[in-house]
Amino acid sequence: MAQPKIAGTVTKEGRPLGGAYVRLIGPSGDFVSEQYTKDDGAFTFHVAPGAWTIEAKAANSAEGRTVAEVSDGINVVALDLRPV
Repeated sequence: MAQPKIAGTVTKEGRPLGGAYVRLIGPSGDFVSEQYTKDDGAFTFHVAPGAWTIEAKAANSAEGRTVAEVSDGINVVALDLRPV
């Protein structure tokens, strides 16, 4: 069986947001990993089962946050950042 993953897209006002900072917080509340989105706003983290918090930040935007409950397979999340 393949390792579970969280795959997602960061958008701003409905459009893909490249270069957004995405941070992964583990089930224990500790920082685990970070990356910047690709030009199409996409990001992927390979994770173990559990509840993972995904935070996204970009210039001139409010921070976005969501929680993904991962058991197996691909868990798809989307974060739409609001302008500030």
